[in-house]
Amino acid sequence: MNFNIGPRIMKTGIAVALAILVTETLNVDYGLIAVITAVVAMQPSIMRSITHMKETVISTIIGVVFALAGTYIFGLHPISIGITVMLAIAANIRLGWVKTVNITIITIAVIMLSSSDTINFMELVNRLSLIFIGILSAFLVNMLVFPPNHQKILYGLLKKATEQTTFLLRYIPSKTMKIKEMHDKEAEIEDTIKEIKDYIRVIEDEKGRMFIRNRTTFMKDIIVFKQMLKVVELEFQLIQNVETKIDKIEEISENQSYLVKKLVEKIIDYHGNIMLTYEGKVVTQEGMEKDSFTAMNLTINDLINELEQSEIDRWIEIFPVASSIVTLMVELEKLEKYTRRHEQTF
Repeated sequence: MNFNIGPRIMKTGIAVALAILVTETLNVDYGLIAVITAVVAMQPSIMRSITHMKETVISTIIGVVFALAGTYIFGLHPISIGITVMLAIAANIRLGWVKTVNITIITIAVIMLSSSDTINFMELVNRLSLIFIGILSAFLVNMLVFPPNHQKILYGLLKKATEQTTFLLRYIPSKTMKIKEMHDKEAEIEDTIKEIKDYIRVIEDEKGRMFIRNRTTFMKDIIVFKQMLKVVELEFQLIQNVETKIDKIEEISENQSYLVKKLVEKIIDYHGNIMLTYEGKVVTQEGMEKDSFTAMNLTINDLINELEQSEIDRWIEIFPVASSIVTLMVELEKLEKYTRRHEQTF
């Protein structure tokens, strides 16, 4: 059995210790509340902590509002607390604050679990302070202890997305995958692309407040990553077009179908070589990459020649796939140039 204590586990332990230390120093009762909040608020990266902290503040406010409303409408009884929690959860889901619903529940519980019939203002402030001690403990530890390598995290997501699109591009043209599995894989790609976009958006919003040792190199990495994301999005678009049109293309012309599949294979290999070159795992001469791109151009020219001899209704069927391939090839060539100028440094 492997016993591995990673950075996330260590950060959580340190955040718990910090929350206990602060509550004991301030001589605040119910320190367990701060401990629970610190555990719930811990995130795998600073970027997520920043986003999560904003959501946490809103969820705490929602919790306070529902706790006060629940107290004056239903009273301070176990059943009334349960009803208030259910209404607050529904409100959080409605507003899209699902990730921080636990904070709302904790806020309601710590406010409404009172021995008196009404909520004392000082008691309310005291208990809210416990929540914020936990949140700040998690945030500070996340920011100062084992700070994350944003380039490494973001590239990891991009590599994951590339592997996902490559997998589908290999199997969709041959139609060897079940429809349900294929749709599940497509949903996974969409989720990964969204996660990458969110991460880049947070970096761009917070870059002025981030501690970055080499800002020039960091921003060059981000430019390369944006191009990688564009390529992944175009590959996903190609997947959808091939999935929709491959049967019709095979009916129209076996040669056109063969050329499409051949181009898809070359795109997969070309993209894979670019990523390996960027990682420094292979050393590919520039002339060899140009030869690879030239071969793809020749194949796309063959496909265009095939299209020119087709009737308009058949041409319409193949055009979305051909257009996706051409656009993707152009963006792959740009990515190759970017990665040659700026290889992986993290």
